[in-house]
Amino acid sequence: MLEESLLPNGLRIVSNRIQGRDSIGLAIWVRVGGRHERKRLSGISHFVEHMLFKGTKTRSTKRIKEEVEGVGGTMNAFTGEESTCYFVKIPKQHLEAAFDVLQDMVSHAILKPEEVGKERTVILEEIKMYLDQPSHHVHELMSELLWPNHALGRPIAGTIQTVSEIRRSDLAHHIGSYYHPGNLLVTACGDLSHDQIHSLAEGFFRERNKKPSSTFKSVRGKSASPKELRILFLEKKTEQTHFVIGFHGLPRTHPARYQLAVLHVILGGNMSSRLFEEVRERRGLAYEIRSSTSFFEDSGAVLISAGVEPEKAPFAIRVIMRELDRLKRKLVPEEELKRAKEYFLGQLLLGLEDTLDNILWYGERVLYDGSLPTVEEIQREIEKVTARDIQLLVKQIFRDQYIHLSLIGPLNGRYERKIRAETAL
Repeated sequence: MLEESLLPNGLRIVSNRIQGRDSIGLAIWVRVGGRHERKRLSGISHFVEHMLFKGTKTRSTKRIKEEVEGVGGTMNAFTGEESTCYFVKIPKQHLEAAFDVLQDMVSHAILKPEEVGKERTVILEEIKMYLDQPSHHVHELMSELLWPNHALGRPIAGTIQTVSEIRRSDLAHHIGSYYHPGNLLVTACGDLSHDQIHSLAEGFFRERNKKPSSTFKSVRGKSASPKELRILFLEKKTEQTHFVIGFHGLPRTHPARYQLAVLHVILGGNMSSRLFEEVRERRGLAYEIRSSTSFFEDSGAVLISAGVEPEKAPFAIRVIMRELDRLKRKLVPEEELKRAKEYFLGQLLLGLEDTLDNILWYGERVLYDGSLPTVEEIQREIEKVTARDIQLLVKQIFRDQYIHLSLIGPLNGRYERKIRAETAL
């Protein structure tokens, strides 16, 4: 049973009681991420996320981990474009202790200078690791293409230059600006009562001064001019050419978001999708071929990614573009549409069975949308989607004037000419 409440200081609390569960998932969300950052401080939200595990006024780094892992729990965190999240999954009898650890981290981090220096080195190695992974790095290049000169187009972890120059005072100012109750959300799931989690939050977050929540620079319009194909090549000695074909998608609350969810399943969301069947099963061009979607408050993306033998990259792109064109020309058969809907709903239900996945799924929606959709409400929206809806959405999103293409591999001068010829819709 979903319940929510709001403390006088602005802290929002959402719980989902599922009786009979032995575990509890608990998360504290902060409404700040990569897109809230100035260019000079790119990566600071991620840097702060790391630093919150490095000790508080009453707990050492080791003690933070031991208090959760020592009772059989797990803990972690992540930074996204619009939020940072700290979470635990623990046996239900240890809820209060785990909550105490999380709130201590977000409220009382001490940022020891020597720890800042060490963690800077760790993050720099993390950035280098991603740069050495072309399947990851090519997605960062795509973000740069989709949102040039905007925070959404910059890497979440920052760059070697920006992370090297972030000071301890910058970290402290970031925490002071964003880590206050009015900018936080607590989500919990398991065999618990809402009164229980509300009471704990009220005791831990005693600050009464309500501050405004965070803001960021809006995205304005499309990044490409009419009939302009934007391509970003990175020549690198690799066994495969990794590429991403990208289009602007939909904002998080767009009325057609459920139509896009179904389209994603049809296009490249599972092993029975069109791209998997055509690119991998029928033609043997790639081991990994998939589509993905990103949703932000005022923007979004639809991506198709693959890794192929370098000489076959232009042909693989041609095959993908033909599949997009087929979706434009022909309605999706009813049986295929039904399977896609059932897959989406089935995956949703399976994910929500886990207490940790549950709090992460609901947390994203509450933090970003301010809403608490039920599974039944989502099911009704998915069932409304028609083949005609899918076709209209395909024509809206997959327009040739808005194609973006990023590639990493052993490229040469003739690649761009070949690829430009293959990407016309």
